[in-house]
Parts: sequence; C-alpha cells; structure tokens
Amino acid sequence: MNKSRDLARLPAVQKVVELMAQSSPSIKTEILTEIIRSEIKSLREALRTGEYSKFSKESLTEIVIQKTAAKVAALTGGCFRKVINATGIVLHTGLGRAPYGKEMTAAIGGLLSGYVNLEFDLGSGERGERLDLVDEQLRLLTGVESSAIVNNNAAAVLLALNSLADGKEVIVSRGELIEIGGSFRLPDVMQKSGAKMVEVGTTNRTHLSDYKKAHTRRTAAILLAHSSNYRIEGFTTKPEASEIISWAHSKHLPVIYDLGSGALFPMESAGLPFEPVVSEVVRQGFDVVTFSGDKLLGGPQAGLIVGRKKYIEILRRNPLMRALRCDKTVFALLSYTLSRYLVDQPLTAIETYNLLTADPVLLKHRANAIIEALDPKIVKILNLTARESLTEAGSGSMPTAQIPSAALVAIPQNISETHLARLFRSYNPPIIGYCKNGEFWLDLKAVASHELPIIQTAIRDIGLSLLSKS
Repeated sequence: MNKSRDLARLPAVQKVVELMAQSSPSIKTEILTEIIRSEIKSLREALRTGEYSKFSKESLTEIVIQKTAAKVAALTGGCFRKVINATGIVLHTGLGRAPYGKEMTAAIGGLLSGYVNLEFDLGSGERGERLDLVDEQLRLLTGVESSAIVNNNAAAVLLALNSLADGKEVIVSRGELIEIGGSFRLPDVMQKSGAKMVEVGTTNRTHLSDYKKAHTRRTAAILLAHSSNYRIEGFTTKPEASEIISWAHSKHLPVIYDLGSGALFPMESAGLPFEPVVSEVVRQGFDVVTFSGDKLLGGPQAGLIVGRKKYIEILRRNPLMRALRCDKTVFALLSYTLSRYLVDQPLTAIETYNLLTADPVLLKHRANAIIEALDPKIVKILNLTARESLTEAGSGSMPTAQIPSAALVAIPQNISETHLARLFRSYNPPIIGYCKNGEFWLDLKAVASHELPIIQTAIRDIGLSLLSKS
C-alpha cells in the first residue's frame, strides 16, 4: 500500500472552503476553514490505518464536506436537541430531570423575552432582593420563617455548612455519609465548606449517645441527610429526629437536614411511594432544610433552603451566595412551579406528576395501539410486543420503589438490539430507550401523549429501512 499516494487523494483545505462557501453562509469563513482543517486531519489519520483505502479523491472530498456541514449545523443550531424520553425514568438526570411541560414554558416564554424585576422593587423604585421573589410562596407552602435559593442542592448544603460551621465541627452519622450520581459525596462537600466532619456511630447503627459523646466546645452544628437514593435494612437503628433536635437545641446547636428530593405533598395520595414532605419535616423542628428544585418539586435545577430566619439570614449574607445564586430564568421557572402548588392540584398542574401517575393500563393500551397501526411486516421484523414494565422515578427519588408502566419491546431480526437503539437515537428527534437481555425497550412512562405519534412514525421508518435491507 502506497500511503503517500493515499494521502494525495485528500482535498485541499481551500478547495473545500470554496465548495462550501455558498452552502454554509451562516458561519464565519475563518471558523469554517478551521473545521475543514480538523476534518481533513481526522481523515488523514483514517487513511494511514487503511480506512477509506478504496475511496476516490472526489468521494473523500464529499466525506469532508458532509462531516463539516454536520459540524456547522451542530455549532450554529445550538447544543441542545429535543429528545423523547422512552427510558421510563421521569426524573432522568441525563435528560434534564423534571420536564417543564407546555403550560410552564408557554407561561414564562413571554416573560423572559425582555426585562424582568429580578432585583428591582416595583413599589419603592429601589433595588430589590431576588431571594424575596419566591420567599413568600415557600413560607406559605412549607411553614418556615425564611428561605434562600442557590443553584442546586449540593450548593445549598455547602452554603449552609460554610455559613454556620466554617472552621468548626459538624457531627454526622456514618450511616448518612451519602454519595449520589456523578460521584457527589457529602464528605467532599463538607470538606470544601470549611467545616470539620465528625463521624459518629456505624454504617447501620447510630445512637443518640454517639452524638452526645462527640459534642465539644468546637461543635457548631448537627447534620442529618435523608437516604434519598438508598436504604439500609436489617440490623439497624438510629435516633428519632425529634430526639436529636431536642438535644441539639439544649446545646444551642442548629440542626441541618439535607432532605434531597423535597416533596411538597404526600406522595401516597397520588398512589406513589412515600417520601418525606418538606412541611412535615419543618414541623419536626429542623433549623435549616435543603432540597432540590428539579426532582419531586417538578421545577428547574435549584437548591432550596428553608428554615428559621436567624439562620437563613446568615446564609443570605454569606459572600458565597453571590457565587451560588440563580439567574432570572431559574427564578421565573421556580416561581411558576410553586404557584401551581398554591392554586392547583399538582397532579394535573406539574408535568412530573402527569407522567409519574400515568395509569399503566392506559400506557399498555397506547403501546398496543401503536402496534396495531403498524404494517404487520414491520411488527414481524422488529418482533415488536407490548408489555407491562416496572420503572423508577429517577434522580434518587423513591429509590427502592418500582412504579408500574408499559413498554414497546423489540427483538429485531438481522441486527442487534444495541444497533436498533442507535437507530432510534439517530432519529429526528432522537428517541432514547434502553437495552436489556437482548431486547430493546421503549417505555412509555415518561412519554407525553403528543409524542406518541412521533414514536409510531419512527418505528415505521426504521422498520421500513430494515425491510428494504432484508
């Protein structure tokens, strides 16, 4: 093989620039040139390994043009793509957690097209405080004295610890040193906060006496963490929260509770597994409670901090607040979400609960309806069936509970299930399912009703493509 001759088939950068100048007017010429140069470099490496050895110079030029055009489209069209979540996991971290739904996005779309009163008091005409925008909503919904908002729950814990215990000790049970997705570990956050972690008890058993023995003049706070993404069962024990709070308050120590998911109403009333309700936790006497905005609340990514005014005011004055604060988009989305809890039933007003509470019988009916509308040849080549399934809420919410659902399941002929999954991901819009035991699953739990025709069309198009190759 003559590698020099192979490399000579590569197009010149300037030639490709000239060929693409008319078709890619939306991007600057110097940037277009850089992308083309990068694609030609990648193609050069491929030729050296023997790939594309039988391609002509014209074909290689066309490959560079196609790859460059795809890169230009991706760069100028924005990094986000609308996808259909057929994993069954409603609060899917990789897909953006809580979906906003059409009503929410329509409500705030016009609001965010111009300026808003983010830090401007319309009554006095003076500068306002953005944290006050949703403070009354949170006080009414949770029964607290005050609140603060930061960009996620990890930031909320970080701010609480840094504000109340920087350079001092915080007592925490070993059974609550949680790790959640993305390698987030509570001990790491505590270290970065400046607080010194004092571990007590064991993984499965902690007693009130353990907290008492660990108390010194350097102790600044007690931290409890809800095991929102795991359960310890069997030979276990831990003190009641009321016991810890009563003792801590006798020592003038604040008790911080990392609640995690943060439900605002009893999940059991919606036929869902139990999760602690923020207002009920507050009534137990916790001084500072932190939870997420994009989990069971059903809103944007945010860390909500609620509790006693004297402690929340310390958090609000912390210089870290400016580094961790949220922008106008988050506040607009959060305020809208909270308003739905004040005036509506969350099961109908919050898209997360529209999906979580969808009747599995209805979902099975939808799956069967899609199959019945397809050409039998497509159903056969995909070996497509409708099945009952079990899924989970996601993002560590209700972790040990399985939620009934229904799915379309394919065991395709001639290709692997991973190849089929890739075909659905390549569809426009991409449809994200999952592979299990040699099968490809499209679970309908997190699929909105208006997305069902898209799934049906995708199955038809992909099935016809497979038929044409069989």
